[in-house]
Amino acid sequence: MKLLLSTPSLVHAAHCQNVLLAAGIRAELRNTWLSGAIGEIPFRESAPQVWLVDDEMETQAWAVLDAAANPAPGPRWQCRHCHEWHEAQFGACWHCGAARD
Repeated sequence: MKLLLSTPSLVHAAHCQNVLLAAGIRAELRNTWLSGAIGEIPFRESAPQVWLVDDEMETQAWAVLDAAANPAPGPRWQCRHCHEWHEAQFGACWHCGAARD
């Protein structure tokens, strides 16, 4: 196992783990309950961490996280059911739930 990242935010760490899992990269979240101990134990040891199960997936993991943080720009699209407009990165309508064509 390999430490991929450490962050002060449990929400950010959990989001990164979810993005990796959705891409088929196995990852574990650690230090989820230590935020209350920050100051008593060093930050590096108490911050939420994302660990890769397979060390050799590090390059792919960083690529997946980078792509999620910096989505490619594209044209807005309009839902064919309710005609609501959406940004390019969304795959379903927030209003009616219809999948993007």
